[in-house]
Amino acid sequence: MSKDVPHIENLEITKLPEEILFIHQIKTPFHFSCCDGLVVLPKEGRNSKTIVLDLNIEPLHAYVIKELFGDVSDYVCTHGHMDHIAHVYAWEERGAKIHAPNPESYYLTNLREFYEGYGFNEKLKYPDIEKFGILNGYHPCTKTIENYDPGDTLTFENFKLETIPFTGHSKAHVGFYLPIEKILHVSCLGFDQLQPDVDGFGAFYGFRECSIDTCLNDIDKAELIYGSGADFLTSSHSYIVKSPDKTPFEYMRRKIKEKQKIIDLALLNLKLSPNFEDKINRLLKQDLYYPKRKMKGFLKRIYTFWEYWIIEKHLQRSSLLK
Repeated sequence: MSKDVPHIENLEITKLPEEILFIHQIKTPFHFSCCDGLVVLPKEGRNSKTIVLDLNIEPLHAYVIKELFGDVSDYVCTHGHMDHIAHVYAWEERGAKIHAPNPESYYLTNLREFYEGYGFNEKLKYPDIEKFGILNGYHPCTKTIENYDPGDTLTFENFKLETIPFTGHSKAHVGFYLPIEKILHVSCLGFDQLQPDVDGFGAFYGFRECSIDTCLNDIDKAELIYGSGADFLTSSHSYIVKSPDKTPFEYMRRKIKEKQKIIDLALLNLKLSPNFEDKINRLLKQDLYYPKRKMKGFLKRIYTFWEYWIIEKHLQRSSLLK
């Protein structure tokens, strides 16, 4: 970390070129409370006030950043999952205008929109999501959100931000490309290694709307952008990668293949039923991706919901069922 970057308790701050900071909250209230993001510091001829990109951290840290680096004019969100919306209200309270992609922008202001928008209402009761929101510190934003469409280019004074649709993860999920600063932020595309050689979960597609094929196409798209114009790659849950290192793309594809192998091996040991839904329910009992036997109550129901859709998508792709 550069000597001119102050120490903030519980935050890891790395300075990138062109007065850009990458910030990671070290300890978080729960797994889905926070995500890493970028802080675009004021720079003469570019932006007169600080701009924050998808840095969903606890309010006490957001307030410190505002005090140290000046007023935040704009905050840009990448999508509506809980780890990207829980604390955005803190930036709003400090005067930032909030920008979020259609149609998930509504989830920042209304938890019931989050509940219905992601299809939780198909299998869960709303109080389960209320408890999930409380666990992660969710508070709604209270002002009008500035909507943008995935793929739009946003301009703040002379700072240019290209939004890149990566919709395998969710229907509004985007990454950010900073063409002048040559930084590609892939958000939750699936690169979630907190440090090299330490695996995470990989790409997440635990909703009906998600698609493994689209995830793979998104990875290809990100690799092309990275290879043709980025010096650095950042993610919502990973370390910084410098070009030409291709580790993120190799990792993300490998993790998808590993998940498929888990399903295929489980199918070989499963007494096959002609009913597709029955296959999913039998596989759910095996805790193939999440340790649900160790969970209770609303968390078990939420993880079961996610795993249901992950299993469903890998079953659709399994050569054993062709």
